[in-house]
Amino acid sequence: MESKIDEILNNLLNTGSQIPYIKELREKSIDEIKKDIDLRDVLRSIADDIEIITRIFLEKKNEFNTSLITGISTGVYLPDYENDSRYKLKVVGGTISRNSNDEVNNDTLFDVASITKLYTLILTFKLEELGILDLNTPIKNINSDFQNLGDFTINDLIRLHGEFRTDGSIAAAESYEEAIERFKSMYLISNDRTRNKYNDFGAMVLADTIEKVVSEKLGRKMKYDEIINEFLFIPLYIKNTTFTPGIINISGNANDIGMPHDPKSRNLGGITGHAGLFTSSEGLIDLSEGLFNSEYLDKDHIARLGEITFEGSSKGNLGVYLKHPDGWSSTYNPPEFSDGSFSHQGWTGSVASFDPNNMIHNNILVNAIELNPDKSKLKNDKPLGFKEGFGLYQSELIKRIMLMYVVKKYYNKYCHIHENINEDRKIL
Repeated sequence: MESKIDEILNNLLNTGSQIPYIKELREKSIDEIKKDIDLRDVLRSIADDIEIITRIFLEKKNEFNTSLITGISTGVYLPDYENDSRYKLKVVGGTISRNSNDEVNNDTLFDVASITKLYTLILTFKLEELGILDLNTPIKNINSDFQNLGDFTINDLIRLHGEFRTDGSIAAAESYEEAIERFKSMYLISNDRTRNKYNDFGAMVLADTIEKVVSEKLGRKMKYDEIINEFLFIPLYIKNTTFTPGIINISGNANDIGMPHDPKSRNLGGITGHAGLFTSSEGLIDLSEGLFNSEYLDKDHIARLGEITFEGSSKGNLGVYLKHPDGWSSTYNPPEFSDGSFSHQGWTGSVASFDPNNMIHNNILVNAIELNPDKSKLKNDKPLGFKEGFGLYQSELIKRIMLMYVVKKYYNKYCHIHENINEDRKIL
């Protein structure tokens, strides 16, 4: 038994998992498999532990007696490693906002802010595969609204090259028309291609350009939300994911108008390439299952989702988080995951992580934004202590997910046990 576990762990090491985490994982995997109980019961036992640490995070308060979060939805996806069965876990709890008693449930849609960029990146790569986009084309050649971007191409935007400015703040615009005017005034102040500098502008311009190019190619006017629905959500059967969802059963956005928290996206109507999507754990599980188990994207594009664009940087294409030698201190991407894995994190606090080599997915969606006039008690619109509390929860959660991975792979591969297992858990 131990030699078989070592074979699974060696595969993790060979694909890039960091050694210190694997040593601890070996001991726990042996203990679980020695129990000699059903796969379903082993996974349920680990899920019990995940439920406990999720409840602890949900109940955590800072030094000012402020809850770090009021609501949470955590999702896990693992495929079968020999057959067609898979494991899905969803743990939800708490309330949808700081001033509401409405409970989070499996259908609650969370404002995931910059995780929207990951969807924009995936869509861009799909449109390239279909021959609709040429990523080496200068933006100004296909989008006449942005003549001040020099020779910058779609690839330059994706790789976060350069620096941009607009004539006036989009976030401070007093009307939709003014926000659009400021957006279209964008110009380049640096064409530096030797590093990446995180920004929202690249994804914003990319979505606007996709609208124009796809509309022209298909001969009908299409908005960005219609395009992403037709070319991404429908092909991958992605549910519970949308722009401008309305005001019922949504969380994370800290407003009562059904719009994203991000002021640039909100002022531009809520349908942008950098922020604005609302989704659930189920929606992100649908995305991961589609990416891992279909031929939606070819291998080269899957690899580009997690490629290192600049050595030493923790961020890659359109700001996805990548593996980093310093682990959790420098990235939201789990050090236990393989090289080529990727995560995205949004200003609202949510994180989605993907390991396409080992086909592991996890998401943590939260309601964390606090509208406190005393800014000394906040950091990035969230209660002081949120980042530390989230980091501890994520690191402990991933340890348990990796344990699930080893145990499930062992049962699938060596015991030939294949079951579809879905667990929906409501806490507090």
